[in-house]
Amino acid sequence: MSLFEKKPEIPRTQFKDILKKADVKVRGRQLSERELANIEKVDFPKRFGSTISKSEFDRTINRLEGQKRVEQDFTKKIKMGKKIEFLEGLEKGDTNKK
Repeated sequence: MSLFEKKPEIPRTQFKDILKKADVKVRGRQLSERELANIEKVDFPKRFGSTISKSEFDRTINRLEGQKRVEQDFTKKIKMGKKIEFLEGLEKGDTNKK
């Protein structure tokens, strides 16, 4: 089951629920509640509206990949890589990503 399931966009409240219930594992573990809340607030801010579109989701992943390439601090690169892997796994509906 993918995130958008043939829909062009999903409501922000549904996205928040999906993040809480997500069983996507990144490098053998799930992200903490704090990390999930950070993804929701920082990467998908409310200023973009009440829905999250597929294109907005893809742009966010691309933006994170660009920031990861430019980042000099290795620990920040690892954190960004985890976020990217989580979001890609969430989009594909992959529950056993390692």
